Amino acid sequence: MPTTKDNETVRTASSYSEELGGEVLFPMIRMNEQGQLERFDDWQEAYRAAMDAKDYILISGPADESTGKKATALSKYISDVLIAGSRADDSGTLMMKGR
Repeated sequence: MPTTKDNETVRTASSYSEELGGEVLFPMIRMNEQGQLERFDDWQEAYRAAMDAKDYILISGPADESTGKKATALSKYISDVLIAGSRADDSGTLMMKGR
């Protein structure tokens, strides 16, 4: 599995969009044309890339802490699922460390 130079595979950020009416969850790591993962240093650049590619998740809601917390919870869930999926064997069975 490819990783960034800092051994990362997944990292997201979020920002509230008045235009879209919710918190926008977007990737901070993208695969480049050479098949390598690169992390954006600037969240605004990552946000624009997500808008252009239309690969963001919108958590609809007011511009308040509750909407941001929902975005954070979803981000953590996505990371947990991807990490667990990376531990699956060829049959799709999850391989749990330490068991």
